[in-house]
Amino acid sequence: MIAALDDDAPLCLDQFPDWGALLGPRARRLELEIGSGHGGYALAFARERPEAALVAVEQRRKFADELRARAGARGLGNLVAICGDARLLAPRLFREGSLAAIHVHFPDPWWKRRHHRRRLVDDGMSLLLLRLLAPGGLLDFRTDVETYARGAVERLEAVGFANEAGPGRFAERPAGEIPSTREKRYLAAGHPVWRLRLRRPGG
Repeated sequence: MIAALDDDAPLCLDQFPDWGALLGPRARRLELEIGSGHGGYALAFARERPEAALVAVEQRRKFADELRARAGARGLGNLVAICGDARLLAPRLFREGSLAAIHVHFPDPWWKRRHHRRRLVDDGMSLLLLRLLAPGGLLDFRTDVETYARGAVERLEAVGFANEAGPGRFAERPAGEIPSTREKRYLAAGHPVWRLRLRRPGG
């Protein structure tokens, strides 16, 4: 079931996956991580929040396969690992307004100007993220690149997100936040991390 959701396998485009059948009651609190990398955040989430479910989408097949295997070995039935491009998969996997939270941690900044169009937080993706969230749902965005963070907050607010910290402001690290594998290194070294905690209005 999980492997069949990868983006190189056929998907039935006229229906969404039955997350309730796959995940049980935990599907009522369904969250998405875009770019799970080595899976540190996803595994910790699944362990610490057994009442919720996380779908982790990762473009690198090796990382997605390793995360799926580690989740299975640990008996984490509330974690689904999928290989593919979230730009293509997210609107095929989730109904509008169905996600409690979306996590985007340290996306590739694509430094060269000619590559900026490849950045995850562009106008089209920003609007998609907003629409996939339930009213009141959270977008948890983190980056170590200040210029990227400033551009992201401007774009995300422009499409309709409400900023918990106030317009144009970055969030403090909340109590109980789960750090990703990469973020643990930054925190240990004292390097800054720019956080955005944005909500879809209406909750």
